Amino acid sequence: MRVARIDEKICDKSPFCPAAASCRFKAFRVILGTSFRVNISIDEEKCTGCGVCVRYCGPGAIKLIEKEKAS
Repeated sequence: MRVARIDEKICDKSPFCPAAASCRFKAFRVILGTSFRVNISIDEEKCTGCGVCVRYCGPGAIKLIEKEKAS
């Protein structure tokens, strides 16, 4: 099974993250920070590995990986 993983070095940390908004399983957690930056994480228990978020991530920071490798 695959899950989504965010590369923190590539993520632009936008509060308007279209990838997070695209997740119908509500696997993304967006916590507002300062200066229009947010902390974005993915709940691997909710993530189904469908890949929709990958298509919506403009910077290309989200990749799908095998769940065994995610641990």
